[in-house]
Amino acid sequence: MGSPAGGELLYILAATVVATAVAGLAYWAARRLAYRLLSGVVDRRLLRLLEPVFLILAASLFLAITAHVYGFPLLALVALSVLIIGSSALLVGFRHVVEEYFTGLVLVKTYNLRVGDYVELENARGYIVALGDTALVVRNPHRDLVYIPYTRLARSHFKRLKAGEGHEIKVHVHAPHGPGLARIREEAARIAGALGVENARVDVESIGEDGVLLAVRGVIRDPRREEEIRYAILDHVYSAVNPSPRAREGEG
Repeated sequence: MGSPAGGELLYILAATVVATAVAGLAYWAARRLAYRLLSGVVDRRLLRLLEPVFLILAASLFLAITAHVYGFPLLALVALSVLIIGSSALLVGFRHVVEEYFTGLVLVKTYNLRVGDYVELENARGYIVALGDTALVVRNPHRDLVYIPYTRLARSHFKRLKAGEGHEIKVHVHAPHGPGLARIREEAARIAGALGVENARVDVESIGEDGVLLAVRGVIRDPRREEEIRYAILDHVYSAVNPSPRAREGEG
């Protein structure tokens, strides 16, 4: 017959093996369940952030089982504390990532954001080239990539145009009083139409002592051309208002 000490040692070894197997099985089951339930909603790269939580769960189960076997209730309390404190620390550490990710999910679904849409807010504007996990990736008019955190987008007033929708443009032109005002308005409308501005029209915004403030309005399909069209209209109109000496000689 074996000694009591040998039997107790075998019992402890068996309990340790069982605790290890249960902890490993719990880690595998939690990981598999999380990936199955969340893989369609959360990017797999973010799911990897949960790996430490699964490890803490497995370690806590191991400590709890061995504490029961060894008869140390305090060890079970330590295991529970490890699980609670470890999970809380991870949530605090990744709170910004989690906040950005779930804010992005809500914004993308609420505003139906898609690649190719045009967005404009505060000091950033351009076409969406990617919907990142934690930020919106936009290509600005200078062809640079700008990363806009979803929380910043949520807290800002922004304008969004769906791909293919028209973008209203408004260009202010200062013209002098006189009989040439009608010609300037016609020239501004003609230039705007030639540059691709749809429904181009020229309205009088205000009349002052030093001249008339005109507003060239219309719709463009590509917001990236707004600055180009704006400067082209101003250049042509002011050239018509103040012709060069050579142009005056030609007219004479």
